Amino acid sequence: MATKKKAKRHKRKRLHLYLLNDDTNSVEYVVNLLMYLCGHNAFQAEQCALITHTVGRCHIYSSLNGMEIMVIYETLLKSGLNVELKDK
Repeated sequence: MATKKKAKRHKRKRLHLYLLNDDTNSVEYVVNLLMYLCGHNAFQAEQCALITHTVGRCHIYSSLNGMEIMVIYETLLKSGLNVELKDK
């Protein structure tokens, strides 16, 4: 009787994008960027901005697609926001 080998799946890591607090950008500016780039609705974007202001950082986006999240990451950096990209 032949045994079937299970194919090993390469588990892809989910990438996480965090917004870090700064003293230069207005809440309205941050909210608009989160809505436009991350697909947040107005409530989500405002909550993320407030959490970031209070706690110092907030998770704003995650994806398995490295190219997609890199475009968002780079655009947020170019827009003057402090962001951090992590794989956990």
